[in-house]
Amino acid sequence: MQKRTQGCLLVHGYAGRPFEMQYIAERLRQAGFITVEPALAGHYGDEAEFAASRFSDWQASAEQAFVALRAKVEQIFVLGFSLGGSLVLDLAQRYQVDGLVTIATPVFLHRLYPYWTPDWRLFFTGLLRYVYPRMPMPQVRAESRAIAPWQGYEKVHYAHTLHSLKKGIVQVGRGLERIIAPVLVLHAIQDRAVHVDNAWHIARTVRSVRREIRLLSVQETITSRHMLVTHQETRDIVADAACAFFGSLYGPG
Repeated sequence: MQKRTQGCLLVHGYAGRPFEMQYIAERLRQAGFITVEPALAGHYGDEAEFAASRFSDWQASAEQAFVALRAKVEQIFVLGFSLGGSLVLDLAQRYQVDGLVTIATPVFLHRLYPYWTPDWRLFFTGLLRYVYPRMPMPQVRAESRAIAPWQGYEKVHYAHTLHSLKKGIVQVGRGLERIIAPVLVLHAIQDRAVHVDNAWHIARTVRSVRREIRLLSVQETITSRHMLVTHQETRDIVADAACAFFGSLYGPG
């Protein structure tokens, strides 16, 4: 009997690039998957293009890549990091998928109670987008990049774009109960960019019969401990977990 084909869509994070997905994608290809790692709208041009992009544009990028891959394979899986995880959760609400993995994925970026935010300005992006649309950020240390490599836009946040991200992920969170596909949720306990409570919320809200959560402990204290897909301590753990989870969901060949 001819072996079934499996495909996996891998979606990168906010302000990042498909570079983030390369390590996991290579591991999945070695396991026999056809992989696609699209660049989200606005994420591979100049800063003006990124500043002009919105959550609906990123949704459209992920959906276009998903539909194209689905036409080529018999089973389709989705995996996303950070914003990419929010986007694959959105896809799983609107399409049938055979399994999904979220990594350091937000459905909220800040909250008043219990209070938490990585940056107080997140509370005020609705106002800042009109009065202070270009928000400087501190430069990331070279030591941090050595531990957790990354490519993308940094040094500045764009309030309009960030506000769109905030609204978009909240909308995704409101639809989690529509998800019935098997789900694996990966998150670092000490993540300083996306609170670990996001992982618990996703895992307990989806209606999937099979739902798993795996919390990782990152020992170093230099990075934000968010970049699990490229981090020296976690990238193999994440890749192994994704391959094993998707592999366990193969249908009969």
